[in-house]
Amino acid sequence: MGFMITYSPVFCMKTIDTFGLAERHRHTATAGATDFLSETHLEASEHGRVALRALAGRLAVSPPAVSRMAQRLVRRGLLKREGACGLELTEPGLGIALKAIRKRRIFEAFLVQQLGYGWHEVYPVAAPVSNSLDDELVERMYVRLGRPGRCPHGDPIPGPDGSLVIPPWRALVDLADREAATITRVSSHETEMLRYLDSIGIRPGAPVQVIARAPFAGPIRVRLGAPGHAYEQALGAELAARVWVE
Repeated sequence: MGFMITYSPVFCMKTIDTFGLAERHRHTATAGATDFLSETHLEASEHGRVALRALAGRLAVSPPAVSRMAQRLVRRGLLKREGACGLELTEPGLGIALKAIRKRRIFEAFLVQQLGYGWHEVYPVAAPVSNSLDDELVERMYVRLGRPGRCPHGDPIPGPDGSLVIPPWRALVDLADREAATITRVSSHETEMLRYLDSIGIRPGAPVQVIARAPFAGPIRVRLGAPGHAYEQALGAELAARVWVE
């Protein structure tokens, strides 16, 4: 006697949908994981290679905690190992990181332009809460601000599609003597460092000219301020390395 194999369309639809949900869940991230992915991208953009110890410093956690989180994100396909101790974002991980960075930088700009914060004050305010902000709210902030291209520190704001255009920055220390430029970015989120730089006139948008430099990685002397109000200022090598110009 023959028999017939049948299937339930409802069962198949539910099974396929469950697999789809599992895959989407695999490429989502908690707030802590999102911070981890964001800082991984920022570390890579600033230093090229992402070491566990450097990432631990950015996140203010222990290296073992970074290692455990990295293992979880590797298993979820958001991160991959690069060599013995390095890390690299996968395409889904990069997408999550850039979305979070976009929200944070828009919120930072909103704090400065609409709420009166100093550019050197906004990172510790924005970083803990920006990931939890509603997407539509952030986009309304973006429109209200006139769709800015950069955050208050001069970093580019990723597009809503995840695109990121890196401007043709140059390091201040690479300028020739007597060469003038405009400060466009300060690559630090350390509040006290930014506060000091702001107090001496080192901020995005400020004109700068290299006057002289000491040998053997010594301090660099620059001229700041508009014509008629210019003044000279010495910068140590560590601070000068954080300043970028166009």
